[in-house]
Amino acid sequence: MNALNTMLLISDAFVSLCDEMPLRKVSISDIVERTNKNRKTFYYHFENKDKLIIWIFRYDLGQVLKQHFSESVLLYEDDAENPCARFPYYIMQKSGVRSLDHAEFFECFAEVLEGRRNFYRQALVDNGPYSLRNYLYALYLDAMKKDIDIILSNRYLPRENIDFLAEFYTCAFLYYYIRRCDQNSVEHLASDCGPFANIIHNSLENEIKEAQMRRNL
Repeated sequence: MNALNTMLLISDAFVSLCDEMPLRKVSISDIVERTNKNRKTFYYHFENKDKLIIWIFRYDLGQVLKQHFSESVLLYEDDAENPCARFPYYIMQKSGVRSLDHAEFFECFAEVLEGRRNFYRQALVDNGPYSLRNYLYALYLDAMKKDIDIILSNRYLPRENIDFLAEFYTCAFLYYYIRRCDQNSVEHLASDCGPFANIIHNSLENEIKEAQMRRNL
């Protein structure tokens, strides 16, 4: 088996085990037993369970993004050492010189969580330093800062203000979907967005415009 197939075998076994027992109780031994592999094979591909969880998310998201967007819109990490870098994690889709329309990206994000909802519900409970939740925060905080730079389009805004906006909207986006993923009464995570599906970037654009009008930029 090539490396990707082996990693998919391990990840599918892990997700399957999480349907049978709580995620936190699934051990590396359980995974290697289910796959008929050995521990050396597991650790060759994944440093630990946290890295496996992150890889599963990045793989799932990458497949969904490739189904919805052309390659020219997709964004990848520039890190040859990172096994997740082969999968896109975000988009850059302009709707104007200083406007971004990422509504469909957020729908894709919701689709990924819905696809393995029981697994991601359990994975996103963990708030440890190497958890999926904190990984996503760091990943999209950086992406949001780059989006703000595009919206600013060479206008000046103090770095502390950019950091505030990026943190505020990254937290809003992630917590919204994490919370809804954990609500059994919510069938489709993005179903209530309606005309506000692009609210993150529309709000960023409007806040920056208003600051400019107040001569703060």
